[in-house]
Amino acid sequence: MAGEEIWLDADRARRGGADLAATGKAVTAARRETGDPIAAAGAQRPWGRDDIGAAFDKQYQGYAETLLRAWELLGRSLDGIGSDVLRSVTATVETDLSTARDLGNLPHQRHTPHRPWR
Repeated sequence: MAGEEIWLDADRARRGGADLAATGKAVTAARRETGDPIAAAGAQRPWGRDDIGAAFDKQYQGYAETLLRAWELLGRSLDGIGSDVLRSVTATVETDLSTARDLGNLPHQRHTPHRPWR
């Protein structure tokens, strides 16, 4: 973005990243606490093993597996995105501070940051 600035509220972005990661951990915990018993109960085939139960099981297991896998992936993804946001904010702030120091060390140059990072 030549000639344009990127404005970053580092504290707000960190809080957002931390919230995303915490939400991911909570979704993962809920998947484990609620989803594991659902999977275990389904494996017992409480609907029976006759023809009707077998037909139900065939449909149920596919949907249950897909739902439980998606639930797990959602938790991991939210946690990962939150962690990525935190790393990105840290890298952005560190890069900006390093660049400001480097510009301040140039002969006959003076860099005055227009806003401090928090």
